Amino acid sequence: MSRANLKKSKRRELLNKLWDLGRVMSTQTVFLHQALAQSVGLNATDTKCVDLVLRSPEGTLTAGRLSAMTGLTTGAVTHILDRLEKRKFIARVRDQEDRRKVFIRVRAESLEPLMPKYEAIGRAYAKLAEEFGDEELRVIVAYMERTIEVSDRELARVIEENRASD
Repeated sequence: MSRANLKKSKRRELLNKLWDLGRVMSTQTVFLHQALAQSVGLNATDTKCVDLVLRSPEGTLTAGRLSAMTGLTTGAVTHILDRLEKRKFIARVRDQEDRRKVFIRVRAESLEPLMPKYEAIGRAYAKLAEEFGDEELRVIVAYMERTIEVSDRELARVIEENRASD
């Protein structure tokens, strides 16, 4: 095998390993979040919707915006919000200027049972990060940022395809 072909083969192996590890990490992440959600009587989609609301610039979202962000139907989002409201994770708040508009706001006290679990996971990831130098962390951060950009584009594409086929 020529040096160039050997180099291509090694790169192909490395990329295959990266894709495989990405699949494993994605699967583990889904099940980790499902286990965390189950501990408070929710599912992973519920807790990820809570996270989207928490991470929104104003700390609130409308049901329509949540539907657009997730690709879930408005009916599915309503069902999720009903479940979250019943479990006291969110509150629906009417806009003072336009009473037809309803914002979703996370009730901070609802997160208390989850905080120790997320903090323990955060400590484990922080300990792992300490094993890497600054330059390695910059590469990891850059890869993750770009992965998120690709995921956002692909999510939007799949949502559009799904809506077009309905």
